[in-house]
Amino acid sequence: MSKKESGYIHGTHREEQERLAILNQLLNDRCLALIQLNGDEKVLDVGSGLGLFSRQIAAMVSQGSVVGIEKSPEQLSTALQWAENANESDLVDFREGSAYALPLRSDEVNTFDIAFVRFLLEHLDTPHRALLNIYHAVRPGGSVYLVDDDHENFRIAPYTPAFDALWGPYNEAYRIRGNDPYIGRNLVTLLHQAGFEDFQLDFIKFGSAASEPDFQHYANNLIGILEGARQDILKITQITPQQFDQYIEELNQWAKKPDAALWYAANFARGRKPSEQEDPG
Repeated sequence: MSKKESGYIHGTHREEQERLAILNQLLNDRCLALIQLNGDEKVLDVGSGLGLFSRQIAAMVSQGSVVGIEKSPEQLSTALQWAENANESDLVDFREGSAYALPLRSDEVNTFDIAFVRFLLEHLDTPHRALLNIYHAVRPGGSVYLVDDDHENFRIAPYTPAFDALWGPYNEAYRIRGNDPYIGRNLVTLLHQAGFEDFQLDFIKFGSAASEPDFQHYANNLIGILEGARQDILKITQITPQQFDQYIEELNQWAKKPDAALWYAANFARGRKPSEQEDPG
């Protein structure tokens, strides 16, 4: 391909994997609450990452099956190790592969009842292509569930200048890498273009107030993603390394305020493949 497949801006080192694991724990139940699983579904999880969500789905579809597909060898290795540590190695069929070339057998095409795609499309330069592949993986009448970001939904209070100083450049660095920081608002359009129909949408809360027990995880996530994009931000702004450190410290101080609040909601959309299969091209 002449274009890069992914502009993934986050790291895969141990600290980053631990941060992502906490985010999984915060989000998984909220995602699954929007879905009615019967327990016998055949499920495809594209961009399965550390595998926590895949394994939680598998526990809910004990009469079905789950295939988890992850491009990153580092993430996949950790997913396999964590599954083994939890004595759940047999719960999910984890496979290394890309959303652009799903590693499915010919007899698996058009057979999945449900496909999940969470926080992946924003990192792809041609998300439409990925959704076409997923369309062909799902059986007629099956559903795909998308969860992704619209970074304009993100707000913190009280007003903290450091957030504005870094959040705008972070989103620009995101865009320069080929990502779409606002793709969440376009999920239904992407589903429609890929041939799905019968859309439903919702929001998944991803925020907290300082008095709530999970607040520090949300604050750490915000600060962590900005620190992870440090070099990208410094490249495209006049911010000096010293100023960057000062902004991060200002955010650390914000996180200690008794009235600190972080407001965010991830975009959730469902589409159904027509019962009479059509080829969207």
